[in-house]
Amino acid sequence: MIIDVWKPNISKINNKKCVIGYELADINGVLFEKKTGWKVRYVCDVCQNDKIHTTRSGSLLSKTSKLNTIEKQTCRSCRSGISEYEIKNNFIPFFKIKESIENGGYFLLSTEKEYMGSNKRSQYKHKIICNNNHTLTTTWNNWSKGKRCRICYENNKFENAVKYKNGWDRYKFLVWYYTEKSYKKYYNQINPSNLKRGKNYHLDHKYSIYEGFLNNISPKIIGGYNNLEILKSCENLKKNKKSSIRLNELLKYEKIN
Repeated sequence: MIIDVWKPNISKINNKKCVIGYELADINGVLFEKKTGWKVRYVCDVCQNDKIHTTRSGSLLSKTSKLNTIEKQTCRSCRSGISEYEIKNNFIPFFKIKESIENGGYFLLSTEKEYMGSNKRSQYKHKIICNNNHTLTTTWNNWSKGKRCRICYENNKFENAVKYKNGWDRYKFLVWYYTEKSYKKYYNQINPSNLKRGKNYHLDHKYSIYEGFLNNISPKIIGGYNNLEILKSCENLKKNKKSSIRLNELLKYEKIN
């Protein structure tokens, strides 16, 4: 059910048209005059949840849309739960899925029986092993869009990022790569007060990256969670390239863990 419609206020800034705000408009005037680009707020007619969703008037007026129309609105969650069979009266045959996956150098673990027994084939997650022996699950929709093994993607991205870096640039990049991984994994130990990184607080390396580079310390150790802490930005800027702990203290922590 449509709640209300909002007209965009457009102004030219540096010779470019920009939306600077919205004003409430008449629902009938917008929809039946076939205005596009206007913001429409609605509640889903399928799940009838009280949650308010937004869309553009153009999507409700589109002739190709079967789930979101002027007469009936469907939220994204409900749309994703409706199978291809319900939308198009057909579904992707299993042999086509299997052929595509195996031609891509992957091995399909899921069976045709499992796929055909699923109530929502569009959302069925196929179990796959990639050519580097990583196990993953993916829907046909994601596979057909070119989405592949996430682990391989991250590994390739990392290798390409460091391929042409040398010396200090390479070392600093690797330290921050391991730093962010450590911060994500050991967030509660490093930042127990849940302080927001940014203008007021920085993520600091107790034994500095600069001294780690000079002393040829592994980037994994400098970026490890034992060497990380949250500091006030003013304290971190004052510290600069200096370390707040000695090297033997850092290495002692590494041996203990």
